[in-house]
Amino acid sequence: MYFLFLLIGVCLSSLFYYAPKELTITDEEIINKSIKELHDIDSTNDLNPCLKCKTRLQIAKTLSLTRPDLLPQIFSTWCIESNFNEIQCHMNYGYPTDFFSTQGNDFTKMVSLMNPSGLDGDYFCYYHDTNCNTLPETPLINLSKMWPKKPNSYLPVENSGEVFNVLHLSDINLQIDYRILSESNCSQSLCCSPHCRNKFKCPEFNEFDGYFDSSYSKNHFEKGKSLNNINTKQQSWKPARQFGEYSCDTPSLLLNSTLQCIRDLHQNHLDFEFAIFTGGTVDHSDRCFMSKAKNLQEQETTYRILKHYLDEIDVIPTFGIRDIFPMNQFPQKNINLNLQWQFDFLSDLWQELGWIDVGISKQIRYFQFGYSLITDRGLKIISLNSNIWNFKNLYNYWNITNIDSYGMWKWLINELVDSERNFQRCWIIAHLPPNHQSLPLQANIFAQIIERFSPRVIAAIFFGFTQKDQFIIQYGSDGTDTKSLEKAVNHALIAPSISPYSAVNPSWKYYSVDKQSFSIMNSFTYYTKLGATFGNNGAEPIWEFGYSTRDIYNLENWSDKSLNTEFYHLISDKINQEPEFNLLYQRLENRFTDGDLNNDSYCKITSFTIQAKKQCMITDDQDDYTEPKQQTDNYLTSITVGNDQNVNVDYVPNEKEEIRFDDLDYEGDTYKNDTNIEIINDGKVDLKVEKGKIGKSVNIKRKSNNKIAIDQL
Repeated sequence: MYFLFLLIGVCLSSLFYYAPKELTITDEEIINKSIKELHDIDSTNDLNPCLKCKTRLQIAKTLSLTRPDLLPQIFSTWCIESNFNEIQCHMNYGYPTDFFSTQGNDFTKMVSLMNPSGLDGDYFCYYHDTNCNTLPETPLINLSKMWPKKPNSYLPVENSGEVFNVLHLSDINLQIDYRILSESNCSQSLCCSPHCRNKFKCPEFNEFDGYFDSSYSKNHFEKGKSLNNINTKQQSWKPARQFGEYSCDTPSLLLNSTLQCIRDLHQNHLDFEFAIFTGGTVDHSDRCFMSKAKNLQEQETTYRILKHYLDEIDVIPTFGIRDIFPMNQFPQKNINLNLQWQFDFLSDLWQELGWIDVGISKQIRYFQFGYSLITDRGLKIISLNSNIWNFKNLYNYWNITNIDSYGMWKWLINELVDSERNFQRCWIIAHLPPNHQSLPLQANIFAQIIERFSPRVIAAIFFGFTQKDQFIIQYGSDGTDTKSLEKAVNHALIAPSISPYSAVNPSWKYYSVDKQSFSIMNSFTYYTKLGATFGNNGAEPIWEFGYSTRDIYNLENWSDKSLNTEFYHLISDKINQEPEFNLLYQRLENRFTDGDLNNDSYCKITSFTIQAKKQCMITDDQDDYTEPKQQTDNYLTSITVGNDQNVNVDYVPNEKEEIRFDDLDYEGDTYKNDTNIEIINDGKVDLKVEKGKIGKSVNIKRKSNNKIAIDQL
């Protein structure tokens, strides 16, 4: 009888299984245990900063594959408890929202796809962890199988002697929340806005005058009533003036003044055939002050004002790296993150304004990484989305040896091969120069492509982003060898900004272009001294002719030649050898504003890629530019791709390597004024916190019906 009951008991136990209570874990326990594990990694002395960073990435990857909905909360809390800036922690890891440019969703998706212990983790930690200073060796790339052999004779077509004019605008950075009398000497980014403050109390009696409520509402300037006697709710150290400040972006009044000047010159004698715009419509506000609505409004308002003044002048634009939401983030199309709305918005707007046709609109919608068009004269202009080499774009850190995860490089090569076969000249426009804020691998790929198709096909290259009036030269190989004339491949022109942000005078330029070769015959820069508007009793800015590149550098025996790569190579030699020439170049960069002079101009202008610039700056008296490099055998150091090969190169991990992460470090795009940088919460950023044992922590009481959208994988 006993055995009968025993048998029945065994059978019943096989039908019903009750999980042990100790195996059940709540969301709050997952959060607390994960945060503790991250702090444990911080406290260990056995790992260097880079390995700590990679270990945290591994934890993030596990969470992204199991509980992606909890990862933003876990990493935001860990970041704050580690005494990093609270608001920036939320921006780096926080849940997605249309009200702030948070990147928690992008970070979650990135770590779910990347290899934290390999080259993906190496690059991410170097660029996003201030304590990790080991830059991995950049794999060598061989793209020769992606194009036909370069002909022995590859000279460009000769100049015709006849020219036409092309306008070049860049970095408008329209600040739609610019407020007259707000603080322009603030302690956070961006000044001259309603939310900005100075952390130090200003004098009780801080008198000001010369402020007027002016406008261009009737298509011309109208000086408004005086604001000198207005009682503001909050005193300012330096109240923002109507046409702008050197610590702020472009107010609408300044943009109207700029474009009115351009319109008048065009109608009188310059006669621009078209304009190129190398990106930069969105202002430099910190991510916590940038909403999706504001981002789109600044884009749309900028383009509509351009159309209003330029009218029949077609504008050929490119994509700014901040002109997207969240800013700087651009996922590949095969990722389950849909940014189609952004490119539908741009293509619809540009088509409505008459700048592109249906065919080009389809390119923008489908490719997202760029488009090409052919002007009435037969010049092909190729516009590229430079977020593909932007190191702030988190989607550039997964499977990093897949050198063309967006498909843009193959498309660009095909466009250039097609032009080569049809004896067609091309211009390339993009926002971010590859020697600024760029990933080495992608920058080197770009440089190789330019080297292959120069000088016959690629007639000119144009960038923006830096706010300065500059040029950069590309030399053969990886650009780190001797910078001789024989090795000079091509050059790029970087347009000055209309925005005065970072202490530069507002500026724009135009080119005199040969009708046959499409080479640049001369470059002309106009600017206005913004400081002169501070005491002119509310009058309009005076736009002045700044300089002609050909005339101001005045090279011998160059009267009828184009301003080609040889011209800029000779200029760079003079900058390197003659201090007065270096002084002249730097004054032209900033449009004659006062500023500190530096000794690194030569390296900046003779380095087309970030790798070449870093190599150039490693000198005995420039230790701050020295960056240790790690030669490892755990990844392929050479990559060869071609039409008959798979572009994706498998990463070969070293299993013995310790897999080890630190908080994202963003430069913040802040203007350095004479006060300490401080993020001020003006009440709009609703980030609930509660005191924890270590600093502050976000409130980790999570409701079961949390509807925050984190993409499931």
